[in-house]
Amino acid sequence: MKTEAQYTYKYRVKTSDLWQASMYYSYSSFLGVVNVVCIIAAIVLIVSKWSDSSDIFRSVMAVFLLMFTVIQPLVIWLRARASLNGVFPELELTFSQAGVTIESEGQRQHKPWQAVVGIVKKPTILVVYMEGGAGYILRNSVLKETRNELYGFVSGMLEKNRDKQTS
Repeated sequence: MKTEAQYTYKYRVKTSDLWQASMYYSYSSFLGVVNVVCIIAAIVLIVSKWSDSSDIFRSVMAVFLLMFTVIQPLVIWLRARASLNGVFPELELTFSQAGVTIESEGQRQHKPWQAVVGIVKKPTILVVYMEGGAGYILRNSVLKETRNELYGFVSGMLEKNRDKQTS
């Protein structure tokens, strides 16, 4: 929901939110390059050597391919689920000229723009990074039609804050 220079989102954090953020992080790092190379290598080996290979080689190649396409994403999912400990907190984030207000479980905290480190736009989520390593994941189903507006607003506020710090 948006009011004048204010964006408010109320949502429940899901395992899939953390999983998506982890997958984007993994595949946009050096690990992602290694993963893609291993997937392509496994496919090429399977296609080119399948007919003249032993059952053991076929099994090893199938497991190698599954390692990067099924097993690794599953492990990341399990880690995301474990980090939430079965608790799916409801958050209310409000972005305004004054900063970001976070409400959860009866607690309210206000962070000025100086405490916001950055915002990252991925195809299905926006991640707002705060100082101290915290971050907030907003999925497209929460953002709805305000996704680009919020991204522009937060980016503009961060730029304005940087300009103040350098002058």
